[in-house]
Formats: sequence, structure tokens, C-alpha cells
Amino acid sequence: MTITIALPFQPDAMTPAQLPAVSYLARYTGQTHRLYADQLRRWFSWCETNGLDPLVGLQRAHLELYIRHLHDTGLRDSSINTTLHGVRGFFRFAHIDGLIAADPAVYARLTKDPRRRDPHPRPRPARAHPLPPSRPDPSRCTTEP
Repeated sequence: MTITIALPFQPDAMTPAQLPAVSYLARYTGQTHRLYADQLRRWFSWCETNGLDPLVGLQRAHLELYIRHLHDTGLRDSSINTTLHGVRGFFRFAHIDGLIAADPAVYARLTKDPRRRDPHPRPRPARAHPLPPSRPDPSRCTTEP
């Protein structure tokens, strides 16, 4: 069992990107909160490694490089898409709150998860064996009296 201790909220000690992250995470509890917090920690760490601010001055290309990084670490497409839930939500709410002019994650291309259905499926090829012929029409049958 993990015990969480709530520390006093200290916005003066936070970076400009940490404050909206805390605000975003405050709406969640339990496992979802832990999952999204971990996803944001991973995003912030990647940004720090690459000399980027995790909130300001980013473009869609930065998110796509992060997606490629996640792929290169061996994550499957479905795990990458799940990992991006917290990051995309963080940007969405930062944009709604007016902290960033545009959401760079809106058009970031997610990886294709083969388990999801294609919304525009290709037509299937014709069957090798057509359906059996229907029964003869009784009105066409002639019977001798």
C-alpha cells in the first residue's frame, strides 16, 4: 500500500510548466492521477534532456519526436498512445486556460494500433465460391396434370 502525503501547495517554488501540470492533475484521483503524473514526469524528463520547456514554445514536431523516442524505447503502439493521454490532456487544459496560444498536441500523429478498427475499411475481395443458387421459383415450375 502506498501512502501519499499532501504537501502544502507552493506555487512560488514551481516552474511555469509545473503549475499547470499540478492544476491539470488535481482533477484526477487514484490510479488515473498516478498514471497521468507518471506520464507527465516522463514528458518533463524528455524535455529537460532535450533542452526544451515542457509547455512553452513547442510545436507539433516536438511531440512527434517524443512519440518516436517512445517507439525507440521499445513501447508498442498501444502503450505509446496510452502514454500520450496525460501529455495531450496537459496541453489541452493549458490551452483552455490561456497559458499557451495553441495546443501542439492536437495534430500530433499518434501511432497506429492494429487492434483498432479502420474507419475506412477496404472492400473485401469477392468470395472464391459464390453463394449457392437459390431455390427455383415455384411460379416458373410447370407441372403436368
